[in-house]
Amino acid sequence: MKKVLLLLTLTALLGACKVPEIKPTKVEYKTLKLEKQDITLHSSFSASLTGQQDVDIIPQASGTLTEIKVKAGQMVRKGQPMFIIDQVTSEAELRMALADVKVAEAQAATAKIEVESKQDLKNKKIIADVIVKKAENEYATALAAIEQAKARVTNAKQTLSYTVVKAPCDGIVGDIAFRVGALVGPSISTPLTTVSNNAKIYAYASVTEADMLSVLEGRKGETVNELIKLFPKVKLRTSIGTMYPWAGEIESVSGVINRSTGTMTVRAIFPNPQGILRSGGAGEVVVPTDFKDAIVIPQSATVTMQDRIVVYKVVNNKAKSVAVKVIPTDDNLNYIVTAGLNAGDVIVADGAGNVKEGEEISFQLTM
Repeated sequence: MKKVLLLLTLTALLGACKVPEIKPTKVEYKTLKLEKQDITLHSSFSASLTGQQDVDIIPQASGTLTEIKVKAGQMVRKGQPMFIIDQVTSEAELRMALADVKVAEAQAATAKIEVESKQDLKNKKIIADVIVKKAENEYATALAAIEQAKARVTNAKQTLSYTVVKAPCDGIVGDIAFRVGALVGPSISTPLTTVSNNAKIYAYASVTEADMLSVLEGRKGETVNELIKLFPKVKLRTSIGTMYPWAGEIESVSGVINRSTGTMTVRAIFPNPQGILRSGGAGEVVVPTDFKDAIVIPQSATVTMQDRIVVYKVVNNKAKSVAVKVIPTDDNLNYIVTAGLNAGDVIVADGAGNVKEGEEISFQLTM
C-alpha cells in the first residue's frame, strides 16, 4: 500500500513539473502598398560663373598713367572715362597737324591764284598752254596736301582720344593693376582692369557623359538642341549653399567630350538684376528631372546583397525577395524604383534586414 501511495505521489509531482509547449510567435512588420506618384529629382553640377561680357581694358596709347577716374567694384556706363594717359605729346601732335592744314590751305590758295593768272595770260596769247597745265598741276598738288594734312589731324585726334581710356560697355570694374605714374601701353601683359557686364551671368558646368545621358533619358527630342529647348528651368546653388532666387536656362551643350577629363561643358544663363552674382564666382547648376507615375519606396525597405538591392514583397502572407533597380531621391531617404516592382505590390517597409525568405509574416498595412 505504501508503494502505491509513493508511486501516485511521484506521478503527481512529475505532472506538476511538465513544461508547457511554446508556439513560435509571428513577427509583425510594417508594410507598404505601392502607389504611383510624381516626383522630381535634382542633379547638381559644379559650375564657374562669368559675366555676360568680360572685357580686358588694354590702352591703345603709350605713356604715363596720369589719372584713374574709377574704383574697383564701381559700376560704369559705356563710354565713361576710366583712365587718363599723358596727353602732352598727343595734344602737341594735334596742334602741329592743324597748323599743317592751314599751311596747305594757304599754299593751295596761292596755287589757285597762279592758275587764274596763267590762264589769263594764255587767253591773251602771252604764254603757252603748257605753262598753264603746270600751274594747274601745282594747284592739284596743293589740294592733295590739304587732304593729307587733314588726315594727319584725324590721326592726331584719334591718338589723343586713345589717351582717355573709356568703358567699352556697361559693367562693374574689376581690380585695378596699375597706379598713377605707371608706364602703360598696348604691349602691357596685364590689363589695366576688367569690366564685367553682369546683367546676365553664364554658368559653365562640366558634366560627365553618363550624367548627361541620365539627365536626358526619357526626354523627347531627336537632337540635343531639341532636348535643350525642352529642358525645364534650372536653378543655381551659390557657393554658400543658398539657392539663387532667379531661375535660369540651359543655353548650350558642347558637342565634343574632353578626352582628358571625360566631360562636356554645359552653359546655363541666369538673370542678375540685383548684381548678386559676380564674374569669377562659383556655384552649382541644379537640373530638375521629372518622373511621372513613379514608384517610391523608403531605403529602409531595402537590403543590399553583394551587388544587388533586394526588397521583400509579401505574397500569400509570406516574404519573397525581389531584386530591384533604383535611383536615390534628393533626400537620400527614399528610392525611385525603375524595375522590379509594380503599383499595388505590398512590401516590407521597415526591418527588411531581419526578414527571411519564405517567412510567414503577420502584417498590417501601416504605411
